[in-house]
Amino acid sequence: MIFAVLKKRIQKPWFLVLVSLVLLCFLYGTYLIFGDAVTSDKKVRIRIRKGWTLQQLSDSLVSKAGLKHPSVFRFVSENAGYKIPRPGVIQVLPRSNLYSIVNQLKANRNQTVNIAIRGSMDATQLAMLFSSKLEVDKDSFLLMLKDRSKLGKFDVTDTTWATLFIPNTYNLYASTELNQLMDRMHKEYALFWNSGRKQRSIVQRLTCHEVLTLASIVTKESNKTDEYEQIAGVYLNRLRIGMPLQADPTVVYARGRAGRVWAADLAIQSPYNTYLHKGLPPGPICIPNLQSIEAVLNYKQHNYLYFCARADFSGYHDFAISLADHNRNAAAFHKAMNERGIK
Repeated sequence: MIFAVLKKRIQKPWFLVLVSLVLLCFLYGTYLIFGDAVTSDKKVRIRIRKGWTLQQLSDSLVSKAGLKHPSVFRFVSENAGYKIPRPGVIQVLPRSNLYSIVNQLKANRNQTVNIAIRGSMDATQLAMLFSSKLEVDKDSFLLMLKDRSKLGKFDVTDTTWATLFIPNTYNLYASTELNQLMDRMHKEYALFWNSGRKQRSIVQRLTCHEVLTLASIVTKESNKTDEYEQIAGVYLNRLRIGMPLQADPTVVYARGRAGRVWAADLAIQSPYNTYLHKGLPPGPICIPNLQSIEAVLNYKQHNYLYFCARADFSGYHDFAISLADHNRNAAAFHKAMNERGIK
């Protein structure tokens, strides 16, 4: 009976037209979903920000990847259950189709990212790192580092904030905001300072913040980690006899620019100038690396009070007990600097 009815309808022209239209619509819809959806011939990185709408997301796909049919993209996304964009990053490949793009978006709803904090980083570098991967505004982060009322919650100040960021690779949600980031760093700081490290800091007669401050100087003094313990020992020897640290990296920090330290620089009026002020500076001059932290906690005991970069520019230092020996080492190094025209 059913086949008989279909047979009669198939014989009618209007029915054939209708079936053809339905088939064409199906094929066209399939093409829109599974055919090439972008015009870009390169892999494109799309950063999705908190609060974005599907309209904003499709606009970004249009501008960066050449999305061909934004309205179809929004229709497919909504019907696939992806109505509200979540912060994160997607990679749109050449010849991607809408199906693959929407599936990637759905899979990345709770996307996490790795944040690698490295030794020697400063405030600006940290701000750029966080803002590039998290929902952290660069300017807001930098302003927070100057706000003692906000920093107090994390047991740091505008001069000791760098102690909070222990070098490591941390996995965080891409949707992490500033306060959540700071809470996580505070937690990681507490985990880092276990009973063993705290006990070593007590042996060195330093607080945890002071260990990190001294470690930041060691970090900037040399890129040869195998001499960190020796350098740390020099500074600890100076601290214990009340001798100024006279650390060139603190003068560079106070001056605000890299380069050779000249005699005039030693008179810069700053609490970070350890040629003028005894003891440690008010806080770290950078994020100390892990090797320098461990070097301060486990320094090499010796009688050296001086060290100077070697004249062979190997990156290593010559250590001395007496000022006379140190002056000879320093004269050789400065002569080599002048000969090379280094300023």
